[in-house]
Amino acid sequence: SMSIFVFDDSLKVGIAQIDEQHGRFVGYINDTWDALDQDKNQDEFLYILNRLLDYAMEHFTSEEALMREHGYPDYNAHKALHNDTAADLFDFDLRLLAGDPAESRAFLEFLTEWLKNHILKTDIELAAYLKQKGVS
Repeated sequence: SMSIFVFDDSLKVGIAQIDEQHGRFVGYINDTWDALDQDKNQDEFLYILNRLLDYAMEHFTSEEALMREHGYPDYNAHKALHNDTAADLFDFDLRLLAGDPAESRAFLEFLTEWLKNHILKTDIELAAYLKQKGVS
């Protein structure tokens, strides 16, 4: 089972605000895995899933504000990735997810892999830029 997504040093980019948010994001993903594993009722699972999606949006918005504040040159490309992911997230029919455990697992695997890849590629580049600007 992929239910425990460990946020370890290999996923930290060295910018406190971003690392703290990624840690919380991982926490929400794990909460959602737990709800699935414990066979929570649909309403409870949907509530947890919605919280995860709300936090994803909050994280994107916050990261985009940080990029604008520091004049990040790859802002448009990075924001486009956030937008594509947000669209993918909302493409998943939440009601269907709640009623279909296999669909829910696929969704969480997608999100887990997306976050790892996004941190290791896109956010590492952003962090390198922010560090040059004296952000820590």
